[in-house]
Amino acid sequence: MPVKKQTDLEIQPRRPRGRPKAQDLAELEGRLISVGRQIFFREGYGATTMDAVATAARVSKGTLYTRFPSKEALFRAIAQEQMTRWGEGDSAQPLALSETLQVTLGRYGDLWLRAALSEDFVHMSRLRFSESARFPELGEAYQMAFDQGVDAITEVIRRFAEKDAIPCNDPQAAARVFQLTIGGRVYNAILSNAPFKPAVAKVWLDNTVRIFVAGRAAW
Repeated sequence: MPVKKQTDLEIQPRRPRGRPKAQDLAELEGRLISVGRQIFFREGYGATTMDAVATAARVSKGTLYTRFPSKEALFRAIAQEQMTRWGEGDSAQPLALSETLQVTLGRYGDLWLRAALSEDFVHMSRLRFSESARFPELGEAYQMAFDQGVDAITEVIRRFAEKDAIPCNDPQAAARVFQLTIGGRVYNAILSNAPFKPAVAKVWLDNTVRIFVAGRAAW
């Protein structure tokens, strides 16, 4: 699906005059993030301007800068909003301890693979890779997401070590290996323009998790 052109951006209604309420501020911030995301994905990070975001969102530059004092701050908010959405609903399930470690890690990996099919995820990933050398904040945003994933997996491994009475000397190191393995497969698919075929992805994931858990004694 092609990225929306400027003329296709959603027309944003002007906010009524007067001091905004808390709900209005939340809606405004969400609108700015939504519009900013469309423009970043269409123009790239370097070519996007705060003026363009303000114009498309139909707000003053002062209003935009009050909520997001810089382009970097706006981009970080967009990245964080995506991570929050990916962390809700089914995404919260990998931390459940009701099943085995292998099943739990499999669910986490499945979330990664399904995220790779998300248009927003693909656009954001390509944006980071293409321009992170010129704009270090893009790399920092990716590192923040990576570290959050490692922290989540570390906690899963630590809790299952206690639950299963199987000691783990370095759960963070194990988590980092797993995160790099799954993430590497996802980004390979994105950068090579080779979309996942669900059935093939499932077989790969099942094998990867099985092999990873088989080395549990060495963690």
